[in-house]
Amino acid sequence: MVTTPLERWFPRLATTGYRITSPRTFQYNCVAWAVADTARWWEPGRGLQHYYWPPELPRDHTLATYIQIFTASGYVPCANADLVPGLEKLAIFVDSDGDPAHVARQLPSGAWTSKLGEWEDIEHPALTALEGEIYGTVTQILQRPRPDMDPPQQGA
Repeated sequence: MVTTPLERWFPRLATTGYRITSPRTFQYNCVAWAVADTARWWEPGRGLQHYYWPPELPRDHTLATYIQIFTASGYVPCANADLVPGLEKLAIFVDSDGDPAHVARQLPSGAWTSKLGEWEDIEHPALTALEGEIYGTVTQILQRPRPDMDPPQQGA
């Protein structure tokens, strides 16, 4: 059985399925992809001039700071990753050291989209497909109203 480099790094992709949705790029990462910024790589480290980090946030790599990134974009913590029509969800993966390692965004279909570091963007039906040694496990789910949906009308 032939496996791709992505399947060697993330073995569950081979069994759960996925499709590549964009070519490799160093332009942006999963955090940027989650907030729809394909022009910058978001990274908290100091002295990294070509990386972006919101100036009002601590320059640390903690789950609390990552949650702040997304609450600034209208997300709130929620109980699960189940598809809810009209809501967009994010999943934050945390590695064995307790550091955020990846962020995936739920699509209207219920599948997930991920930017895999310097690799491609992929669509994967199973959120757990990326869990493992590299990205750890899903630790936090957040949600907000889908930005492509019109808000409910008053009196409707």
